Amino acid sequence: MTEPGQLSGSDTVSVARSRASVVVLGCGGVGLPLAVALACRGHLVLGVDIDAARVRDLSLGRCPLVDDGLDVALKGALVRGAVAFAGEVKPADHNRAFIIAVPTPASAKSGFDHGPLDAATAMVAAVARDGDLVCVRSTVPIGATRRLASACGALKLRWAACPDRSVAGRAFAEQFETPHLVGSLDVAAGDSATELLHRLAPVVRVPNPETAEAIKLFTNVSRDVTFALANQFALICEAAGIDVSHVRAAGSQGYARFELARPGPVGGPCLSKDLHVLEASESVAGLDLGLLVAARAVNESLAPRVARDILGRLPGEQGPVAVLGMAFKGVPATDDQRGGFGRTLARALRSARPDLEIRTWDPVETPDHRARDAAIQDAAVVVLANDHPALAAAAYQLPRSAPAAVVYDLTGVLRTAGLGLDNQVLRLGSGASLR
Repeated sequence: MTEPGQLSGSDTVSVARSRASVVVLGCGGVGLPLAVALACRGHLVLGVDIDAARVRDLSLGRCPLVDDGLDVALKGALVRGAVAFAGEVKPADHNRAFIIAVPTPASAKSGFDHGPLDAATAMVAAVARDGDLVCVRSTVPIGATRRLASACGALKLRWAACPDRSVAGRAFAEQFETPHLVGSLDVAAGDSATELLHRLAPVVRVPNPETAEAIKLFTNVSRDVTFALANQFALICEAAGIDVSHVRAAGSQGYARFELARPGPVGGPCLSKDLHVLEASESVAGLDLGLLVAARAVNESLAPRVARDILGRLPGEQGPVAVLGMAFKGVPATDDQRGGFGRTLARALRSARPDLEIRTWDPVETPDHRARDAAIQDAAVVVLANDHPALAAAAYQLPRSAPAAVVYDLTGVLRTAGLGLDNQVLRLGSGASLR
């Protein structure tokens, strides 16, 4: 029962919708943590998403993301009436900040999909007032923020590129820890965006939107190149009979004067696509991006390479193959399987051997140990496809469940060579791992 003077649940939703000072368009992995973080800092926030089921679940406090602290914060913000969710945004009689955080799909085959970005901009243009702030939080091609501003015609809006830089699994916490980047079309827009985001964490100002857009893209593409270099060196080590772990150790002890990243799978919704977002920038048309393209190709080559090696070790009808760890990473834990190595590997195996029994298990998606044990029981091959600690625990079950299984430890989750396992353990770049 509502106490006298208190708002009911429906009243708080109505207040947040009508008085919201911040509207976040897109309530997925980028928009939702930011919306809740802003609500925690005193803003009235309206989250808008075209997925009706997501809007319903969020309105009921059902958090769709595995993200440290987000679930509790979402429920608290709903109770306070600091956040509400809807499928559309209506005009208001006061100025607001609009944050565009919609997906920006891109691939080598299809290029960059402007559809979600343009639809969100059209939604803003239909309800915005002169003086409203528009922050582009999505990852976009260089020049996109300026193009979107031009598309809004005579509306006098304040535009800024404020790209997200949070890590899946800790995206909510990182709203308060990681500096926020602001590159605006003019000083007034930059000041407005800074005032909004400074309540969360320090703000880094750059001269214009293009610089902010480039920094975000360069950050992810450079990580992709860094991992590709480690993977290329690991493949060379295999061919030469060298253990790449000794190379990495020499670097960490000062001789090599460089730190080599850990070789292994590279995936996720960002690293696998942001090169293609960069390629969609009009300003880079005609430039030779061959180095970056080659790096992406190295990382994408790992799944078919491992698939070929697995199939080469399975005579006749032998199987099954258990792929453990379907999310694109295990630390911090996430249930996001977009671009996950495990999924890509399973597809490659099924394509080559439709008759092969392939079992999958992910410790975040299905934490039940019975599902894990069923996946590995009597398996001929067990692939540890990400670095979630539960995959090491699964490997310890192999002497009992699958004593003859060949284990592919692709991220070094089994940190010590033997660990008491009689199973053959293969590691990328160990000198005699993959053929």
